[in-house]
Amino acid sequence: MTGLKATDHTQSRPGKTDAQQTDAQQTDAGQTGSGERGSASVWAVLVIAGAFTLLLGLVVDGGRVVDDRANASRVAAQAARAGADTLSAASVRNGGDTIAAAAAAARAKSYLADAGMTGTVTVTAHTVSVTVTGRSTTQILAIIGVTSFPIEETRTATAITQEATP
Repeated sequence: MTGLKATDHTQSRPGKTDAQQTDAQQTDAGQTGSGERGSASVWAVLVIAGAFTLLLGLVVDGGRVVDDRANASRVAAQAARAGADTLSAASVRNGGDTIAAAAAAARAKSYLADAGMTGTVTVTAHTVSVTVTGRSTTQILAIIGVTSFPIEETRTATAITQEATP
């Protein structure tokens, strides 16, 4: 039996790196894997783009929600104060501690309407509570199906019915 020696029939190609020579050897041997080359990077780009869109939506639309809630809170507080002022004015004019609950509720509702908000008004004793309800619409998160966030802010004001004694 004679000794057989295995030889490499591919030639070293000058100016090519080892990886390029390996690719050339596979191509020479009839093995091609270049059809899948880069598919992982496509998925990575899609995942990263989706993550950035979600983050952008949280920043932009989240900021809008915070602003809308702060505005609803301010309107509810001002409407409650307007209603409480009506309670106080009625009390002063009447010379006693009587309250005009219907007038206070009407003034608070009028303030809500003037501000372009919707909500409910509750008058109890010397207190006016206003709850503003609505929705904050989204721009970017609507792409993934989140079209709005609920807003509900409640503020209360108490009428001053008598002067404070020193």
